[in-house]
Amino acid sequence: MEYKYILEKYSSKSKKTCPSCGRAKCFTRYIDTESGQYVNENVGICDHKNSCGYHLPPKEFRAFNDPKDLKDFRPIQKIEVRKEKTLCEIDPYYMKLALKCEIMSDFETFLRSKFTPEEVDMAVERYFLSSNKDGHVVYWQIDNLSRIRTGKIMAYNPITGKRLKEDNLKITNYNLKIKPLTWVHSELKRQMLLDKNWQLSQCLFGLHLLNQFPNQRVNIVEGEKTAVIMSIFLPEELWMSTGGLEGLNRFKLMPLKGRRIRLFPDVGCYDKWLIKAEGIMKPDQLKIEVFKGLEKLDKEIGLKEGDDIADLYLSFEF
Repeated sequence: MEYKYILEKYSSKSKKTCPSCGRAKCFTRYIDTESGQYVNENVGICDHKNSCGYHLPPKEFRAFNDPKDLKDFRPIQKIEVRKEKTLCEIDPYYMKLALKCEIMSDFETFLRSKFTPEEVDMAVERYFLSSNKDGHVVYWQIDNLSRIRTGKIMAYNPITGKRLKEDNLKITNYNLKIKPLTWVHSELKRQMLLDKNWQLSQCLFGLHLLNQFPNQRVNIVEGEKTAVIMSIFLPEELWMSTGGLEGLNRFKLMPLKGRRIRLFPDVGCYDKWLIKAEGIMKPDQLKIEVFKGLEKLDKEIGLKEGDDIADLYLSFEF
């Protein structure tokens, strides 16, 4: 099929100065295929589609009654509308189902050996702690808009409150089929109960409490267990968790903009979180303080690397 007008084929001399943005060597003109001549010096397209957007095709040029009107010609730029990614959620049905489970989780068993029934009940209700069929605690990640992002399923020794890991499972009498760590979304995907395109988007554990504590400073620790225990020791304060040392990032902290934030890194992790906090504060205008107290106390009271503020309080209390 032959066209009446075509854009000039590229050559070292074909690109000209754009009549709109004035940048050199970025403007391609239309040619009349019958005459081989340019339609007009201003009839063509600019390479800078986003920043300039100039495009005057021959058909529009022919519509001008007076060539002088070209001086006022400004193309309507096509605005590219970016579709925001739909945030993937877990159906609340699955959390409600887990909350109905009558099996007490290993972590809750540990809590009840250390605190009063009323204190544990308050923490369980505050963080929607539940159990899976194997008796492992489910830490639900619910954001400040009540959307369930996922649930983190972790196995604990119900007596010591320590996490069960692959290594210590092999040297204990625990069932080797135990999964020390898994996720609600992973289990649902395995059972084909989630769409194959479902994508994880995590938030702070405890973020759903933000609106319940409108004026409090947000205290952030590494582990979910620590956040729960500290909420029992200091129930009037707001405790959240990043889910681990590497879980601290700007995306998780952005919902806290405008709030005072204090980070409580584990012993030996102060420098790493301080660097991360400094990298987040300035560009995102967040007010972050990093607590250094544990680093000073580790030698005085016997805290070792990896211990956290909950270990400190437990050592005082019991």
